[in-house]
Amino acid sequence: MPRSSRSTNRLASLTATFVTAFATAAALVVGGPGGPPPALAQDPPTSADRPTWVGTWSAAPNGGTGTDGYAGFTIRNLVHTSVGGDRVRVKLSNAFGTEPVLVEHTTVGVQRLPGSAAVADGTLRDVTFDGSTAVTIPAGAELYSDPVALRLGAAADLFVTTFTPEPSGPVTYHAEGLATSYFATDGTDHAASVDGSALTETTTALHYVTEVDVEPGQSPGAVVTLGDSITDGVGSARDRNRRYPDVLAARLRAEGGDLGRMGVLNAGISGNRVLLDGAGVRATERVDRDVLQRAGASSVIVLLGINDIQQQPHQLDPDKIVAGLRQIARDARDAGLTVIGGTITPFKGWYSYGPEQEATRQAVNDWIRTTDELDAVVDFDETIRDPDDPQRMLPRYDSGDHLHPGEAGLAAMAGAVDLSRLGTPGKVLPGEPAPVERSVGVASSPQSAVAVAGRPAEIGFQVRAVVQKPGTATGTLTTVVDGDRTVTPFEVLSEGRMTQVDLSPTVRVPGDAEPGTRTVRFEIAVEGGGRAVTTSELELVAVGCAQDDDVCPVGLDHDHDSVASAADDRDGNFDGLGWSYAAETLPDAGTTLLAGMAYAFPSGADGDDNTVVADGKTIDLPDLRSDRLHVLAAAGNGSVNETATVTYTDGGTETVSLAFSDWAQGPGSGEHVAVRAPYRLRAGVGRDGPAVHIYGRANELDPSRTVTALTLPDESRLKIFALTLEVATP
Repeated sequence: MPRSSRSTNRLASLTATFVTAFATAAALVVGGPGGPPPALAQDPPTSADRPTWVGTWSAAPNGGTGTDGYAGFTIRNLVHTSVGGDRVRVKLSNAFGTEPVLVEHTTVGVQRLPGSAAVADGTLRDVTFDGSTAVTIPAGAELYSDPVALRLGAAADLFVTTFTPEPSGPVTYHAEGLATSYFATDGTDHAASVDGSALTETTTALHYVTEVDVEPGQSPGAVVTLGDSITDGVGSARDRNRRYPDVLAARLRAEGGDLGRMGVLNAGISGNRVLLDGAGVRATERVDRDVLQRAGASSVIVLLGINDIQQQPHQLDPDKIVAGLRQIARDARDAGLTVIGGTITPFKGWYSYGPEQEATRQAVNDWIRTTDELDAVVDFDETIRDPDDPQRMLPRYDSGDHLHPGEAGLAAMAGAVDLSRLGTPGKVLPGEPAPVERSVGVASSPQSAVAVAGRPAEIGFQVRAVVQKPGTATGTLTTVVDGDRTVTPFEVLSEGRMTQVDLSPTVRVPGDAEPGTRTVRFEIAVEGGGRAVTTSELELVAVGCAQDDDVCPVGLDHDHDSVASAADDRDGNFDGLGWSYAAETLPDAGTTLLAGMAYAFPSGADGDDNTVVADGKTIDLPDLRSDRLHVLAAAGNGSVNETATVTYTDGGTETVSLAFSDWAQGPGSGEHVAVRAPYRLRAGVGRDGPAVHIYGRANELDPSRTVTALTLPDESRLKIFALTLEVATP
């Protein structure tokens, strides 16, 4: 199954794979001691075929998941382009399959809005293979599609959607895509769905698709970043594209010229080692598939070795790690690539750190810095280490776990790469000219926002425009609400390609605004390109617990402290194991808007209880007729799939869902992230990764009846922060 954020038995094995893949001994073993044979690829293009393609995105497969394939699944994989081009093609992979897999339908299209499964209007395209929409991929093979007539810009969020109608063997996948993809399991082909409404389940894994290419014109090719979880982006947030290869791609685009037409391809696998299989095939054995076979590959940055050192079994002989890095460099140089060695980053403070591990790291780094078997060096170690404690990461660059850099550290690493050492001039030639069209599309989110009447507020919206015109697109976003207009200019290089423009307008609500619903109008106007309009709703609600109010934040008797502070990291204990939310990452106490609803958020002050343990207790509710019950909660030590019982004053009852995801996992179906905290606190240790969440979930109630109580399930892993009743219209 695609790894869903919903905790179910059918997804358990894949979820378990990721939890341990990058942090401890490898959890996913593929093939035998030497791994599976390299994937069978189509013949490389001959000189007559003209090398016109450059990889704009890639993901290195971890291995195969499941045993019977994904019969009846539509999977909408989300990828992020590094460079634009006049045509697109995709590579589908059955590299770790044991049987042929039939992909009956594949499409591509730009994502309409962040957090949405919908495709932007006018961008959906069918993908064919030798002229057919259906393709059977042999076991062990990877296949390129035909060229797709989609002029696609750089830094675009692109969906690659596949429908597989029949059972097959293990599904080739990449475990941690750090982007939300969508899927459906109902046996219906939804690949051509524009609104994506049937794709209700989510996953951060990527399935079948391993590469997307474009024709950018004359280009120095692509740089492949070969690595482990640090290259894979662990330590950065989901759906933000802040991995170091992403930031490197942004640097290249900012340079413009030939470098601006260079692709950046991520070949990181969390937990990957140089010398042993485990979380993916060992790096020495996957260079051909994950580096040399990528379209336009001309350079490779190698950042590997930390997992050989810190994982069990520890490899403490630096000469053996160096021998593996030598082999990787030799294979890449023999294929004509420029090889740039990245020094291994510091990890003092990580649980498996020790003096022997540190000595091994230093010895490998000495070789990387001094050898003539590499073409260049990028000193990642020097870039992010603490000058006062060089075995440790500089705190501002640390994600919190002392192994993985956070987003600031990953950006610093990307900034350390010497761009002049990347690429091969003339590596890729221009393709055939493509017709240029002019178009403008726009969408906004949320479709409905909420603010509290009588309180000044600033409400943020997301607006995504997809613009297409020759050269540079210069335009404006005009936001109109209650007659007030705000104009935001923008400028983006389009070059006739469908180019994504993300804007974040803010609507200011005055303190004397009356309750009611407003229409917020967003208009995109592009000089010489056209106009497009979309709208959202802004509802100003009256907060109180009378029947003529709109929302009623319920007063709770909190009985558990789930929040600690930097001053006292032992104060709370959310999960019973010593980990807590960090007070400084949470909203202030009081009525606040979270996930589109007003809640009475509890105090995170030291000594205060701030959650209610779901241990079978009954909570009194204000006697109100209500449309919905909104719950703010999270689970620890795994997700929970529980129900609660609402009691009405007439003696009747109703069951409502209290299915909540693990705080460190991400939202499941029907949940929304209300709070995202970039780190948590561990008792006696302090700041600790990964990011954690509090989720919101809404349940429909019978508005003709009056609620009076809520009986919680007996599941102490579930903690309730707040409840709100959405009051029925009198």
